[in-house]
Amino acid sequence: MLTLRDYRDDDAARLVQLANNPKVSRFLIDTFPYPYAIEDAEWWVREGCLGLGMITKVIDVDGTFVGSVGLTLQTGWRSHTAEVGYWLGEAYWGQGLATLALQRMCEQAFAEMRLRKVYAPVLAPNIASMRVLQKCGFTKVGVMVDDVVKQGRFFDVHHFERCHPSVDRHSTATDAEY
Repeated sequence: MLTLRDYRDDDAARLVQLANNPKVSRFLIDTFPYPYAIEDAEWWVREGCLGLGMITKVIDVDGTFVGSVGLTLQTGWRSHTAEVGYWLGEAYWGQGLATLALQRMCEQAFAEMRLRKVYAPVLAPNIASMRVLQKCGFTKVGVMVDDVVKQGRFFDVHHFERCHPSVDRHSTATDAEY
């Protein structure tokens, strides 16, 4: 059974086992280091996962830490939204676990945090992540061309979003209303 739980101090060694893999880190933001050392993991489980505006959970399957999913809550005029991110250890790819974890995180975001929208930027080569988002009801809303540099290469970033079920996407304010 898949559950989302808080990080614990004893997760550091397992975090290194899963995260110290170039295939895992290649499409993640640069704050996710590679190589992933024990010092990185100890800092993450002690402090990093508790960052201001962050809600980060371990993806746990039958008592085994297999990955992570998290929200970064936005502030100011975007305070009703959050960016979502997720990753799995390579041995757990292709089993539907990312889809299930993302679905659970979105349910929490909408029901408990009362967010209006959750969004996800995805590097163009990460087709698997785009499929996960689409299975979870996210819609592709645009592409930023050559938007980020990762390992010395420019990548397009595909932007996906999912709105709370009660949101009428056609009821937003227009310029004429101001």
